[in-house]
Amino acid sequence: MIKTFMAEVLSSTVLILILAFLARNLIIQRLKLELQKEHSKFLLELQKEHSKFLDELQWNRKVQGQAARVAEYLVLARRLKESSPESDYDRANQLSWELAMWLPDEIYKQMTLAIARPNQNVNPLSVTISVRKILLGEKAGNLVQDDIGHHAPGIGKKNL
Repeated sequence: MIKTFMAEVLSSTVLILILAFLARNLIIQRLKLELQKEHSKFLLELQKEHSKFLDELQWNRKVQGQAARVAEYLVLARRLKESSPESDYDRANQLSWELAMWLPDEIYKQMTLAIARPNQNVNPLSVTISVRKILLGEKAGNLVQDDIGHHAPGIGKKNL
């Protein structure tokens, strides 16, 4: 009788140990799968953020390049004279045509008018503000013509 009781206790204990071992392994496997899912989600989110960051960097580089073209054209076109070398005219034409391909028509017209017949409302500074708004969008802020530095002989001299 004691032998059978001991055998039953031993078999029950072994059965409980086997069940505990299987439950432990099941829990470990589920935890591993959950951690892998979370890790995968985290990596995917990190990749999205990285991609967004790279896209913003690329856009910023493009914006800087386009802004430089506009500024170069405005400076070059303003200083063209009859005696300017043909290479200056070639460069001005190249820039003008490039800008005609991507600037909205109203701003392109404003830019050419600012060179041909500048006035109080349409001039290189007003064009700079307009292009700034296109390129920077919401980040353009509220810069106005008077906020932009520009240089020419006699600027800053007081009239006596």
